[in-house]
Amino acid sequence: MTKIIGIGPGDLDFLYPLAQKEIEKADVLIGGKRNLADFAHLHKETRIIGNNLKEIAAYIADNWEKKNIVVLASGDTGLFSIAKVLKEYLPQVDLTFYPGISSLQYLLAKKKMSWEEMKIISLHGKNCASLLNVIRHNAKVAVFTGGTNRPEVVAARIPWENLKITVGENLSYPEERIVSGSPKEIAALEFDSLSLMILEHDGNIEENWAYLSPGIPNEAFLRDKVPMTKEESRALILSKLRLTGKNRILEVGAGTGSVTVEMALMVQEGEIWAIEQNSQAAALCRQNFQKFHLDNIALIEGNAPEDIPPGIDFDRVFIGGSRGKMEAILAALPQRPLRTVISAIAVETVVEAKEALLRFGYDNIEIVSLTIAKNKIAGGKNLMMGENPTYIIVGERP
Repeated sequence: MTKIIGIGPGDLDFLYPLAQKEIEKADVLIGGKRNLADFAHLHKETRIIGNNLKEIAAYIADNWEKKNIVVLASGDTGLFSIAKVLKEYLPQVDLTFYPGISSLQYLLAKKKMSWEEMKIISLHGKNCASLLNVIRHNAKVAVFTGGTNRPEVVAARIPWENLKITVGENLSYPEERIVSGSPKEIAALEFDSLSLMILEHDGNIEENWAYLSPGIPNEAFLRDKVPMTKEESRALILSKLRLTGKNRILEVGAGTGSVTVEMALMVQEGEIWAIEQNSQAAALCRQNFQKFHLDNIALIEGNAPEDIPPGIDFDRVFIGGSRGKMEAILAALPQRPLRTVISAIAVETVVEAKEALLRFGYDNIEIVSLTIAKNKIAGGKNLMMGENPTYIIVGERP
């Protein structure tokens, strides 16, 4: 028999009687050093959890039918808990979960706040990709920090000074500290790596595009003399990409970053790797990403296919410029289900793209010819001025 018991934020006063009884009945206690130390007086057999989860799982698999095993989980079993990992590792084991009081519940109670509409994320051992998108779309965000993502590091990445941050450190312990302030104020302090942040705003954070629909006006981007995909073409490209919000996207030929920005705003919990070989264009990309407060884009100043990052399971690809290497680029993509959208202005590129897509196992290939005319006032009248045709080629690989 194996039980996973949430023992609360730390102070054992928050451990409820049923959980205490089950711990006392255990033959073996498994947990972190600090958690096990709280129950040393019971003189149980123990196993310490560190960077050895597979070893711990193997021990449970070998002994769960012979011993009464209790795993001590910090906080609550249902919130960024070891319980989820053990459930995945041990599908054959009969696990029983006992919930606990999480550090999030504890901090919100301290601040007299509710959490019905709160977005909860963890940056423990993860990068900060999409953090700003999460904040942008949620007025209340709880962030579990850890590793190099200390609260002051996270706060330093936030550009909106009208956002309020509360940090809870060593919650429920005698050395507990709860501090509130602006991102700049929190960034100037030092905190324990394993802390909890509550981010709040009233929806009035500075935005350069506050709409769900694509098609950001051309003039909203810094452009200089670098070619840019126009807003109507961008809207159709985004439609053909069929983004879900959690995509891992490769973009080849980012240009000014106009398509990149639109994709990054739409994939709220995803990430984009954008390749651009022109240094002037890459500099404009960085400026546009900063202007729109985006942190879920990795800009690669290089060439495709040589600089396509290895080991990433992209599920969407947008090719805005291939420089005659269409076949080589498609050959370098991961061999998995994939949706690829290609934009072109030359008819020869359309033929090259279609043939290459077929060669590499794509089907449902679609070719769209897009011709746009926009009004221009001359002599008090509206003249419809045509722009160069754009071709959009779409393929899916099952």
